[in-house]
Amino acid sequence: MPRGNYRYQPATAAHPLMLIGEDPDGDGYTVRTQQGQPIVIGRPAPSQYPSDAHEIRQRFNIPAFDPEAFYRRTGAALSGVYPDMLIHIEDAADGPDTVTSPKASLTLIEAPKGSGKSTAIDQFATYQMEHNGERIVRNGRQQSSDWRRLRDWTTLWLPEGIDVNGRWMEAVDRDAPTPEELVRAVRYYTDVFDLIEQLQDHPKGTFNVVYPDPLFRGCERAMAIPDTTTEQPKFTPQGEDKPTPVVHWWFGFLAARTFRGTRVDSDGDRNWMTVYIDEFGMLAPESTSGGEAGHWTYECVEIMSDTAKEMRSAGVSLVGAAHHEEDVHNHWLKEFDYWVELSNRERPNRTTKAETPKPFRGLKQDQNLFASRPPGYGLCYTESRFSEFQFTDLGYPHETPEFQFRLSVPESAAEDESDDAVQVATDEAGQPTIVEEYTAVDGAVHELRVLAPGSGLIDIGGDEPEIVESPSSPYPDGSFPDSPLRETAEGYELLFERAAGEIIVAARVSHH
Repeated sequence: MPRGNYRYQPATAAHPLMLIGEDPDGDGYTVRTQQGQPIVIGRPAPSQYPSDAHEIRQRFNIPAFDPEAFYRRTGAALSGVYPDMLIHIEDAADGPDTVTSPKASLTLIEAPKGSGKSTAIDQFATYQMEHNGERIVRNGRQQSSDWRRLRDWTTLWLPEGIDVNGRWMEAVDRDAPTPEELVRAVRYYTDVFDLIEQLQDHPKGTFNVVYPDPLFRGCERAMAIPDTTTEQPKFTPQGEDKPTPVVHWWFGFLAARTFRGTRVDSDGDRNWMTVYIDEFGMLAPESTSGGEAGHWTYECVEIMSDTAKEMRSAGVSLVGAAHHEEDVHNHWLKEFDYWVELSNRERPNRTTKAETPKPFRGLKQDQNLFASRPPGYGLCYTESRFSEFQFTDLGYPHETPEFQFRLSVPESAAEDESDDAVQVATDEAGQPTIVEEYTAVDGAVHELRVLAPGSGLIDIGGDEPEIVESPSSPYPDGSFPDSPLRETAEGYELLFERAAGEIIVAARVSHH
């Protein structure tokens, strides 16, 4: 297994795939698996290589999942509902006898603090990777790194052209973390549709952590696809008036995957995907309002409530996790097929109809099973069946401290040493980060255009640049100065100001 300091160079500059820099723990990153070899090396793995899921189970001593163990038995809180929630198949005849509700599903995990929510999520994901060949997507949040347990098998997806600044959240004697040092592979996407296409080409049975794009590229177009009567929501980058919470990006992602994703892979199998969204109440809070004042959250929830029915046909499962049912908007709650409660020795499971979530009021559940259960136990139920299950205390390997990744405006616009008359700031993949150069075929138009969702045009076809449309920032953490053009001995510079007051150069235009 590869160890130490090395870096895999991407096959294409547009979507770089970068592999591990430092391996501080000395045990290497997972490459020799059915999924690792194609991701890292770019070719199929030998048949004797294990899957990522098998290696995860071996590393954490997770028992193999036996769906047949959940037959209904007298005196036992068992039924096939737990395997039904986890296993997604095209037809019930294709899978275990306990799976009677095939296809995708929507599940809410109600998990009080100290109940092992992240542990349960990682174990659920591992079973789905192994049994379904599913591509797992877990939401990356700038406030935490709960997914770090599976970092050795993680492909991290980041929005292109955005700076990612890491910091340790614990006192450690290490440099600030970078994505490449913490996961097996890093890839970049330009908008939600590009991300969907790349994920579909990614190997099956993989664990993917996605950080939302603060520019919301493609989200408004994605949310317009369902063609509902609801007023179309708008997404406003942070830094502008009334910015949209970044978590709203997931509305656009789910719509794009549902309506523009491939439903059947090239091998003829269903393109299964399960999306895990932690802190689900932040995405669809019960107290939300609509319109511009409410960031169009109510409209987004209404559209996604209708979209949920299509998600099942598209092979997209959603698992949301929240501390309380009351955190999540009732318009979306009614769409959930499964409910999961986790024990924490303090909160009992529901035992009366008045306590049971609205979609499951018909369930006869009159025993407080959690009264004698420590953390590590859970209940999974529908409106007619329920199963008790147990999950493993996985811990965190490598003594990996908790960290944060903050997404922001690019740090710099380094001066280019080339002889090009026009130089624009780019990221390490060579992609423009603030403005891009545009030239018409006949040469009649030559200008700089600010990247969306910013705006602005600078005509550079004459003797000196001319602002045709005042530029506005494409990033929440920066702006163009009132006088953005500065003349130098070599030509002109287009200036950009970071939130902290630092001036960087967005573009250079040499004298003709």
